[in-house]
Amino acid sequence: MDPSDLKKAEAGVNRRLVLIALALAFASSMAVMLVVLRLMYTGELYFAFLVWNLFLAWLPFLFAMVVYGGGERPLVLGVMGPLWLLFLPNALYLVTDLIHLYPWDNVPFWYDAIMLFTFALIGLMLGLMSLYLVHAVVARRWGTRVGWSFVLATSALSGLGVYIGRFLRWNSWDMFTNPLRVLADIAVSLLHPELFLKTMVTTGLLTAVFILAYVVLFMTPRLALNE
Repeated sequence: MDPSDLKKAEAGVNRRLVLIALALAFASSMAVMLVVLRLMYTGELYFAFLVWNLFLAWLPFLFAMVVYGGGERPLVLGVMGPLWLLFLPNALYLVTDLIHLYPWDNVPFWYDAIMLFTFALIGLMLGLMSLYLVHAVVARRWGTRVGWSFVLATSALSGLGVYIGRFLRWNSWDMFTNPLRVLADIAVSLLHPELFLKTMVTTGLLTAVFILAYVVLFMTPRLALNE
């Protein structure tokens, strides 16, 4: 490809990436507004945790943008790559916040349903887009097969990470502050017969959802390319 054409193509990709980030930021602001309106109406802070969870869901997307724009530099991959993988489950975690949907006396049920679904959808999109960006880097550097193997492995680790956060109640940064206890709890979940089944079923279902959603995201733009 001619260098000028290559620069134009890169500029187009960067422009679309910025537009996607702005769209996600706008959607996030709307989601936060739903929580604020609920707070103003009820005076209750119960769902404020959604805003914090949304902030954590943005971190892997931001890390992925740094990895994608880093030009495959070893330092960027070596630092931002592990951070991205460590915080990626926070995006998928928002989907599990749907368990907080139940009737309240002073709030319409449909309002909470829309609010929780909005956060879940944004979290899922942030996770999918961040995986899309890092997948592109891995595939470009090591090939298509390695790229898709990376997607499968990452999805499984993310599913396990959500289980660790939802049921074992550990956070991503606990791997820095208390890694031995985190690993001990994971080992118990995998070695205890009853906990093993729960861990595997939950992880498997979340992994399947993430992979299926990612395949749809990955294949959709290629429909237009084929035309």
